[in-house]
Amino acid sequence: MKFLPTVFIPLWLLISATLLNAAKVEQGFTLIFNGKDLTGWEGMPGMWMVKDGAITPKQSTINNWVFWRGGQPADFELRLSFRYHSGNSGVQVRTIEFEPFQSRGYQVEVAPQAKMGLWHHSKAPEKYRSKLALAGEETVYAKDGTKSIKKVADPDKVKSAYKEDDWNDLVVIAKGPTFIQKINGMVFSQLTDHDEKYSTSKGWIAFQDHGKGTNVEFKDIRIRIDK
Repeated sequence: MKFLPTVFIPLWLLISATLLNAAKVEQGFTLIFNGKDLTGWEGMPGMWMVKDGAITPKQSTINNWVFWRGGQPADFELRLSFRYHSGNSGVQVRTIEFEPFQSRGYQVEVAPQAKMGLWHHSKAPEKYRSKLALAGEETVYAKDGTKSIKKVADPDKVKSAYKEDDWNDLVVIAKGPTFIQKINGMVFSQLTDHDEKYSTSKGWIAFQDHGKGTNVEFKDIRIRIDK
């Protein structure tokens, strides 16, 4: 009977690998996607999958969302990486699930470069809620829904930070009535929403598949919940 030689892995290599994995989750943050399956997430049966370590839709013809079921946070910072290929997608925060796997609320648009920076009200109940803020803007909605816009940056310069057909790092900050989206370290847009009819103080986190050939990937998803 032959015995295979014992293979020794240097301690420094094991330590380096451990530190590398730990570095992906910053202090105070919690990893909410295991990179293997949809544990902790829930979508319409058969519509979402995990492929190559990322959550991705199965390119259906139905507009639907996959929801993180870990809670409905109020104030938080969400960090993830995404790669967009085609179709229409988005990252929902503080959103309402008004029907099973259907979302109404704040969305960071995930789309071609020309559309990036949009804060959108998914399934907007009224037209004025559709485009909440665009790239390079800081917008404020008053209690009565009146919108004021402050242009703080050149939108084309802001959008240039976005990498098409490549991985991008997204940060979404929700604090009180204010929402900020950053992509690759650049602030794309900011929204402050006091609208008494439609603003929400807490809600679900979800990803959208608008159907009709949507191809997008989400990975390295972690969150720090403040309340």
